[in-house]
Amino acid sequence: MLQYINKEYPLNSRTYSKQEATRMSIALWSRSMSELSILSMILRVILAMICGGTIGWDRQRSKHPAGMRTYMLVCLGACVVMITGEFLFYKYNAGDPARLGAQVISGIGFLGAGSIVISGRSKIRGLTTAAGLWTSACIGLVIGTGFLECGVVATFAVYIIVKYFKKLEGKMVYNDGWFSLYVQLEEIARLTELYECTGSLGMKVGDVQIYNKKDELPEAVVSIQNSSGKSREELLAALHGIKGIIEVKYIS
Repeated sequence: MLQYINKEYPLNSRTYSKQEATRMSIALWSRSMSELSILSMILRVILAMICGGTIGWDRQRSKHPAGMRTYMLVCLGACVVMITGEFLFYKYNAGDPARLGAQVISGIGFLGAGSIVISGRSKIRGLTTAAGLWTSACIGLVIGTGFLECGVVATFAVYIIVKYFKKLEGKMVYNDGWFSLYVQLEEIARLTELYECTGSLGMKVGDVQIYNKKDELPEAVVSIQNSSGKSREELLAALHGIKGIIEVKYIS
């Protein structure tokens, strides 16, 4: 049995059970984190970095333009903006934190636009990255206001979407749709076998971007048109069986 002191639970001779004391402790901790203090600021900043980095980690592993550091900076910057707005409001009784947050939401568009690539035949890549950056900024704003629980839940939800829903998309049938594959090869000449395998499944190869860095295995991003009615998973399974193709995965 524990005694607990709180504004909502005034000091008296009553004793509280462990469950009641735990609930009251959580409520007090949540309230203290929503108030502006050195401890709450440090926790908000660290949590924003963790949440942004969690989303960016998967994007970086998938070879997307915006990686872990970009997502961390976006989420951290949005968090700092909200903390600053809260500070100005309480210290000087001026400013509107909501307005600062709105400027972040609209201003993040230039980063998202920079990650979208449009190439021939109406192939558009980078929309998921742009949406992820925008969502990362929103999560940073939420954490900056002290609503940490929502920020953590939203981060988990975004990670599930970018990590696992991509596999679900790959199992669906896309008629006359363009998609892109990331391929790592032993040598560039292996691309010929990729073209042949793709053609045998009734798909067409569009643009090919080759990255051949010194002392590294060659990589390529291949745009493919699926007009055969077959799923992307079938193509991935066939490509995995080709000798000389080290890694292949669907990216967009």
